[in-house]
Amino acid sequence: MKWLIGIVLSLSVCLVYANEDFMDSEPVNLENSFLFSNGSSAQCPQGYQRLENGQCVFMAQPMAQKPPVQNACFEVRGVQALKGVDEKFARKMAIRDALEQATMRQNLSVRTDQTVEDFVLTKQSGRFTAQSKVKNFKILREDIIDQFMATGEEATPKLGQLQASNEDKYFEVILKVCLTDDPNACPNLDGNLYQPRVAIAPVTIVHPQEANDISNLLNGYRLELDRRLRSLKFRNATLLNEAVDLMPNVEVTPNLEIKRLEDVRNKTGAQYLMLSVIRSAGASIEDNGYVNQARRFYNLRVDNDSRYIEVDWYLIDLLEYSIAHENRTGFDVKGQVDVGRDRPFGTNAFFATDVGMVFNTVLNQQVQDVHGYLKCQPFVSEVIDIRNDEYILFLNSESGAKVGDELAVYHRVGRGVQFNGLDLGMDYKPGAFLRIKRILPRFAVAEVMSKKEVIQVGDRVKTW
Repeated sequence: MKWLIGIVLSLSVCLVYANEDFMDSEPVNLENSFLFSNGSSAQCPQGYQRLENGQCVFMAQPMAQKPPVQNACFEVRGVQALKGVDEKFARKMAIRDALEQATMRQNLSVRTDQTVEDFVLTKQSGRFTAQSKVKNFKILREDIIDQFMATGEEATPKLGQLQASNEDKYFEVILKVCLTDDPNACPNLDGNLYQPRVAIAPVTIVHPQEANDISNLLNGYRLELDRRLRSLKFRNATLLNEAVDLMPNVEVTPNLEIKRLEDVRNKTGAQYLMLSVIRSAGASIEDNGYVNQARRFYNLRVDNDSRYIEVDWYLIDLLEYSIAHENRTGFDVKGQVDVGRDRPFGTNAFFATDVGMVFNTVLNQQVQDVHGYLKCQPFVSEVIDIRNDEYILFLNSESGAKVGDELAVYHRVGRGVQFNGLDLGMDYKPGAFLRIKRILPRFAVAEVMSKKEVIQVGDRVKTW
């Protein structure tokens, strides 16, 4: 019996030796890391639960039945005082008022706060949150009315019948507004659905030695993100070619330093910055059977048979200097987990491996998650220059903008708000409306349609 066991072990050792891979590994370059510093890590994605070892595990739950989507249309009225503004500005603000009134008609949540002293109500406040979105709207009528007609006491005269000054006049619109509760629908205001610009930063890996067997990992991962976003018809993305070294033994999280984010914004014109960090790519040996014991006895290589891949991603709002969205995904890989540097990341040979299939799934999840978040986000940009009554906007044709589109300007009010040395941002209010005259590769030129406030460099520009 002993001689039979010896023959089996000898055959096993020969097979292992014949398949030995003596390829030297190359270290992953840390220079491709970007914009991470001290802080806490991201949370597990929805539907996953974190174990004590930090692993995100999917928790099977019964699928909740989705409520039916409700669509409803209403006729609503909006008014805006003409005092101190022209008719065009008042018209836009009246439309805004009507849309706000419409969203109060369906799927509205109300929260009230009351203060009672000596059985007497002394203070009461309420907060209304609209859950429905504007599917579309149509202007049925628009008129100029006086202050008595604004309360509905008299009939409305026809547009242009102004006998006195605008001091006591109002602009009135009647809209037919259709709302939807569909969570996948995006608000369609003024017909403009722009794509916010996204800068894709170089990918960071926390432990580069874990990926020594994968060549072109960081650059290939980023190029795949860009390619797959464009395959979903998201055109307004750009690659940010800038790097920052990682500090060893420091938790990797986004760096929200204002000066740093402003530099990215000025270089790219992006509204969001996408950061990706590979938290784990480590391989290990879980099988401790007789074959692997024999390999160790003869000082032969024992191949890894398990690997855990985990990736975080963040969307940083470059105008608000905050994390707008974040998510994480991770998978265990079993079997042949050593890739080999002859199969660079992004090639068909790489994606044919077990590890490549997992990275393919991770990339698809990240792109779908990012695209799902961005597709309904409102476009926001800035006035970056003023020349001869023309306003230069950080805007390009890849956002979907066209000549003739109308944009709202939000004017900065006063100085920036600061507290305990922290810059809390600026206060903005609607101040003007612009129309795009020309679109160039990296900026657009607009003219004033109507305005209430003086337009300044740094004022925010939105599609609505």
